[in-house]
This record gives sequence, C-alpha cells and structure tokens, in this order.
Amino acid sequence: MKITINNRLIETGMAVTILDAAMQNDIYIPSLCAHPELTPYGGCRLCIIEIEGRKGFPTACTTIAEEGMIVRTETQTLQEMRRDLIQLILSEHPSACLICKDVEGCAGFQETIRKVGVTTGCRWCPKDKDCELQRIVDNLGISELTLPGLYRDFPVEKYDPFFDRDYNLCIYCGRCVRICTEHRKSSVLSLKQRGKLTTIGPAYDNSHIDAECEFCGACVSVCPTGAMSEKSRKWWGLPEKYEPSVCPLCSLNCDLQVLTLKNRIVGTVPPGKPHESGGELCVKGRFCLSELVNRTERILEPQFRYPEGYGFVTWDFAIEKTKDIIRDIEPGRSAVFISPGMTLEEIASAGIFAEKVLKTDMITSSCMDGDLPDYMEMAGESVTIEELKNAGLIVSFFLNGNYRYGPLTMAIKSLAAGGIPYYEVGWLRSTTTRFARKRLIPASGKEVDYIRKIISCLETGKNGTKEVNELVKALKSNNRKMIILTPEIMSLSNGREILQLIRQIVKMTGAKLFMPNQFGNLNGLLSLLDIKPLDDVLKKIADGGVDMVYFLGDTPQEEFPTVKHKIYQNAFPAPSGLNPDVIFPTCLWGESGGSYMSSTGQIKKFHAVAAPQGYSLPHQEVLAKIIQALEFSIPLQESEKITGVASKKHDYLISAGRNNNPVHNDLQAVSADYPFLLIRERDQHVYNNLSLSDKLEGFGELVQPGHVMLNPADAKAMDLKNDDIVELASAAKRITFRAVIRKNITKGFLFLQESDGKGEFETNPCPVNIKRKNV
Repeated sequence: MKITINNRLIETGMAVTILDAAMQNDIYIPSLCAHPELTPYGGCRLCIIEIEGRKGFPTACTTIAEEGMIVRTETQTLQEMRRDLIQLILSEHPSACLICKDVEGCAGFQETIRKVGVTTGCRWCPKDKDCELQRIVDNLGISELTLPGLYRDFPVEKYDPFFDRDYNLCIYCGRCVRICTEHRKSSVLSLKQRGKLTTIGPAYDNSHIDAECEFCGACVSVCPTGAMSEKSRKWWGLPEKYEPSVCPLCSLNCDLQVLTLKNRIVGTVPPGKPHESGGELCVKGRFCLSELVNRTERILEPQFRYPEGYGFVTWDFAIEKTKDIIRDIEPGRSAVFISPGMTLEEIASAGIFAEKVLKTDMITSSCMDGDLPDYMEMAGESVTIEELKNAGLIVSFFLNGNYRYGPLTMAIKSLAAGGIPYYEVGWLRSTTTRFARKRLIPASGKEVDYIRKIISCLETGKNGTKEVNELVKALKSNNRKMIILTPEIMSLSNGREILQLIRQIVKMTGAKLFMPNQFGNLNGLLSLLDIKPLDDVLKKIADGGVDMVYFLGDTPQEEFPTVKHKIYQNAFPAPSGLNPDVIFPTCLWGESGGSYMSSTGQIKKFHAVAAPQGYSLPHQEVLAKIIQALEFSIPLQESEKITGVASKKHDYLISAGRNNNPVHNDLQAVSADYPFLLIRERDQHVYNNLSLSDKLEGFGELVQPGHVMLNPADAKAMDLKNDDIVELASAAKRITFRAVIRKNITKGFLFLQESDGKGEFETNPCPVNIKRKNV
C-alpha cells in the first residue's frame, strides 16, 4: 500500500497507523502517549495531522493508513497547535533549562551539581538528553513560556528498592499504567487523585511491594520523562553503548542489553529500542546485574594466607605458591568445585584442568546437594518457552513465580488472559494466581495424598473432589497440555515422591513439561562434565581421601570439612571459616564472554562488554597461568568439548549411584496446638552460589530472607506488624524470626526463605504455632 506523507511517497503494510508508517520511514511526528507495545488512544494529541479530503485534525496514532492517502504533519497550523499543547504541559513541569539560552554553556559545569536529589531543571534531571519532552520542545522551537508556571511540589518517592518517582516531572501520558496492565498483565499502577494533585501509583497509597509489583521495570523503560528513574544509574547520564548479552541468573538465559559507560556496566534493559520494549525480564535481570558487578564486595587482588593472616600479593607470587601446592598433591587426591554460573568454555577448561593437571575425577558443585539431581534428571524432558506459549492447558505445581522466571510468568498470564485454562496447585500466591481458573490448595500435610487422588481420578474417573474432577476433566480433554514445575518443589520433605507422582501424571496424560532452574548454566555444567553428587565428594573429603580442594567460581557454605589445602578462584569473598591458601580474583558476567546452555538445550553466546575490575582475570586465563608455571603443555580450548553439547543427555544422574526410590515422610497435619503450616524454601536467587538477597540490599528488601512471612489477615488477628519479633514453635523446635506481612502467602500458612536450605524444622511443610516474642 502507498501513501504520501509531507510530499513523500512511501510504502507501508495493511492495518498500520499513520504514526507507525511514518516511524518506519524515519518521518518524525511528535508524540508522548503512543508506544509500540500499547493500544493507541490519542491522549496527548501531539501527533495530530492533516489528511487531504478530511475535516479536522485526527491523531496519527489512532488513524489507520489507507491506499492513496495524502498526509501532512508539519503545517504551520499543526505546529502552532502543538506549541499550545506543549505550553500546557510545561506550565506544570520544571522547564527552566528547556528554554534557557545558556543551556549548552551550562552543560560543562554539571559534574558535581547534577548530583542533587530534587529536580529543578533539565540539567538536574536523570533523563537529561534522553527525554522525549525535551526533544519535542527542541523540535517545535519553544523559547519562552506563555502560561503561568505551577510547581506541584510533590515529594520524591524513594522508599521502594529499585526506582525513584518524581511526579513533578509526570506529564500523565499514562504509558506506565498501560504497560503494567496491557503488556505485563499486572495492573499495579493507576491514576490517583484528580487535577493538580494527580499522581500515579498503587491504589490506597500502598507501596509497590505491598501492591505485589514484580519490579520488571517496564514502567521505567517507557516513561518519556524523568518521572521514573533507576536508583543504581540515576546520575550516570546517557550510556555510550547498548550491548547485546544474556542473563546469567537462571536457566531461561533471557536476552538483554547491557548499558555501558566509560567501560563500566551501568544497567540492563530488554532487547530492542531502549524505550520501546516492555520486555519480559524479571527484577533480577532488569535491576540486579549492574549492582551485582559494581556494588557487591569483590575480590580485586590476589591474596595469600600467611601465618599472621591474608596479604595482597602479585599474580606471579600467587601462581608460584599455587604451583608448589599442586606439585605436593598426589594424583587423584584433589577435588574441584565448579560454579553453575561459569560459561561452557570455562567449564570445559576446568574439566581439562582437573583431568590432566590435577588428575582427578572428583568434580562437583555446591549446588548439587539434596534432591536437585532428581529434579535435573526429569528436567531433561523440558520443552522451550516457545512451545509453552502454544499450550492449550497449563497446570503448575507449587509454583513460586514471585521475582523469578519472568518469561514463564508472562507466558502464563498472557495465555490465561487469552482464555487458555490455567490451574494452580499449591499454597503460595504468585504473580500468576489471579489468572488461575481454579486454585487447588492441598490440605496441610496431605500433599502426596492430594496428588495421588488426582492420579486415581485420572485412572478411574471417580473419588475426586469437585475441584480435582474439574482438573482431571481438563487434563483428559485437551491435546496441548503443559505441566510446570520449578526447583522449589525439591525443598519439600516429600519432594522426590511428588516429583515421581507428577512424572506418572505426565505419562498418563501425554502432557509436556516446562522445568527451569535457578542457575545460569547448570545444564551446561552437567552436560560437559561427569559431576559427582556433592554428598559423595564431601564424604570423601571428611574421610581424609582429599588433600586439596580447588574452588572455581563456587562459593561453598560456611561449614566445610577440614582439608590440607584450598585454592579459591572467584570474584566474591570466600565465606568465613573457609580460609583458602590462595585467593585469585576473577571476572564476572559482562567482564568476560562465553556461552550458556539454557534449560531447553539452546546455546546462547555473549561477549565481554566492560573492563575487568581491579586485577581480576578470566577463569581460563588463571588456569592457563598455573598450567604454564607447572610447565605443562595443555591447551584449554578443546572444541569437541563444546560442539554438540546441547544433545548430550544427563546420563550421570542415573549412574551416580543415588537411591532412585523416593523417600516418603509422614507429615503431620495442623492442630489446635500447631494451627499454622510453615513452608520453607531454599534460596532460589543465587549467582556463583552467592545469595543475591544477602548481598543486594534492594533485592533483600523484596524477598526478606530469614523473615517469616504471614498473611495480613493472620497478622491482624494476632496484632502483629512488620519486623515484630516472633517465635515459631513446632513439636520439636522453637526458633525466633522477624515477621514480614505479605499477601503472597495464603491465610493459615507461613513462609520462610532459608539461605542454606538445611532446614531448621523437622519437616517441610511443618505444623507450627506463632506468637509475638517479647524482647
């Protein structure tokens, strides 16, 4: 189809708005409310146009292009009307710098004064030179204000973890409200108050946390002014580059862009044009990565443990000491711990180093404890996120989608909103819960029996409750069934048994599985190397069969068996009590490149986008230096170790000597003495086995590790408030925690995230009592 815009003949597709047709052909039409991810509604009126043969001034964002249409966008009348509209906006917007004649000369003096916290003009605005209002003012040539100014004097809202809000800069375009509702399906934001008092945010003056905001950052990305700004890069200014990369914080390995400035990582955003994609990133991929690289405590120089304590040393000195230690160790008496956050190339090099230098097959990872191997063996059958999006029925078991697995929760919400049946089995309220056609909550301590009832009903068509019968009918009648499992299920005492029962449901119904995990490259680690179960390696160390342990990017728990020598190669400090002989500082994600293998076997490559901090080096370079010092001639790059890795199965899980018979624990039901059911979950937010919630203050504020979570109704009944000291008592334990009140947990249940996953109570779930602890 051909149309004419400003005397220029262009071609465009069918059912395209004039604004989109103009943008596709680099024709600028001012607009503030339009956005590619949103339904056009012509709120700002700035994209008004003239169409030959039509009366009035329709908006380009809501007018569909037609064959032969003749459009004008820059007539004197249109520009004057736009100037009047902008004057109305500027009358309530700090605009001194927008029209100042000395603005360019002033720019050279902003290195210090731009750090103030209250916006008084564009030179003090975090969106300076990246503001769409600023661009429109320049385009229209506005040099003075024609209306009286009104500064609304709203306080800057800084109480939420990842972004600040200055509604003195808000122009009411509604993008943030609409992206939250239309694209993210969250409906957290709305317009509040009226007239000059209007602001945007959660209803009833709730905080974003209390309003169950996912902190995806979509609202920040689409804001055309500085009304919303990221805390961590608020005053960095415009990034120099937007580099494509891959998120290392879970097995979905989402594509993202890294923002860099002066060879430093300053932020991350979804792929595409920075302000035109709502994206599918979770809070970790959107806000935590730059803080992880820049703001956590990091090892920046090699260290050696002298009798009197640690001292900084040169690389040559540290390598020489490591060489002496390795030469003193007999073949086979070493163990290697490898992080699931390392790249395929680093993992392959570590395997070569273990095999040919240390001459050991004792390779493991701190993450491979408990029942995770059982989960990973079954996860080998997982389908892709694209296959999930074609589901005709979705059933999730014990899903906790809060602040994790962004593409998964987005897919569930979008499908359910489009009419696809979604059933949710579990106790926790997730971001997906309100989209569930039916929420099935097993009776306390009866989780296994509940799933067995589903199986029995599938087999016989009888003996099910009304809700179970409905679920079974849906499973039998739909041809594109999808069952979702996440590793949180393995925190349960009967996790292995539940896993095998769900496998039985999969076989009976022909359903497909979607099973992500919390590690960036665990699938790659398991596919490349013959990993030993963690318990087996720890036992051998405790029995004296190991003289040296080499930690590669792996941060073990604080309690570690005594061993003669330890070498620690990581970007983060070793836990207290580990006391390695030598510490090597290494690069983090973004400072070195490589490849990850996602949970569905896809190889995703990325490259270094920033300079290493301090004296840190890539893992492979450190190993190469040790090999050279030992005078070995061993190449670390073996292409056959990487090629075809996606097709390798997790055979090691079956041959690891584990007992494949599930353990059944008889769980107690709640009673008058223990009326609440406590659910515990091992920390799922980790990188290099380091807890993000422990190291990143903002993220810790979201997930509250070590706090017991309870429903607001239960808290009100007991007159409990946030941060009150409470005592949980089971039949065998009494432990004190701080309380946190959230809607995420169902009434009658309590939730606790544990950093070590060891389990302080006898079972999970566990019936408990809760009461205020007088301090």
